[in-house]
Amino acid sequence: MQQYFKQNSELADFINSTLANVESLAQDETGPDSWLQPETKRCTLQLGGGWFTSSVERVCVFCAVPYSCTPVQCGERF
Repeated sequence: MQQYFKQNSELADFINSTLANVESLAQDETGPDSWLQPETKRCTLQLGGGWFTSSVERVCVFCAVPYSCTPVQCGERF
């Protein structure tokens, strides 16, 4: 990587700038779930008395970009 920079100071400036950008992104997080996105999965909803039906639920999975997610239990509306 050093071959692309004329001096060590240019490399240091580049690294410091990159680290500042990463820190800036981290400070923009809105909460602990800001990196989760919703994913819909099949589930079996127990209706009682031995009855059941197929349904869906929403689970939160990690995402590489800031997002928002609220999990929803099997059989509930979302």
